[in-house]
Amino acid sequence: MRAAWMGCLIGVTLSACGPSYGGGHIKSPDELVAEQEELADESASRQPGDDSSGDVEGETDLEKKAQFDDKQAKLELQRATRSAVSCVGVVTQAGPEGQATVTITFKNDGHVKSATIDAPFDGTELGKCVLNAYGAVIVPTYVGEEKTLTWPVDLTVKKDDKK
Repeated sequence: MRAAWMGCLIGVTLSACGPSYGGGHIKSPDELVAEQEELADESASRQPGDDSSGDVEGETDLEKKAQFDDKQAKLELQRATRSAVSCVGVVTQAGPEGQATVTITFKNDGHVKSATIDAPFDGTELGKCVLNAYGAVIVPTYVGEEKTLTWPVDLTVKKDDKK
């Protein structure tokens, strides 16, 4: 038994100490610089038409993040519209109905600074309910001036809502 263990131990030792396959040469700083220059030349030759002037066309990811996200704002306003439309017929049975326009101003932190609704809904219970829905909208933060959007909303009482 002892001989079997010894044989196994010798076999593992010999296989672990196998021959070296080169790589024993340490590159000098000059060799490293030459290798990097060669890689840079290869990279430049693979990208025809690149004048390597350092000007980057398009926007960086950071610049895109810094802008007002119109697409996300549209999604959030659509959600708020579903909430606002639910105010119709619930808040009050009598009052104005029809198309309305809501004007929303966003602060740079993405929160709503102000929201207004046009006449005849301004100052009504229905108008207040609609403005609460749009006032809760939050968009991603952005850099720049405050952004003002106008958004249409249909505040017509549906036949199912009239009872």
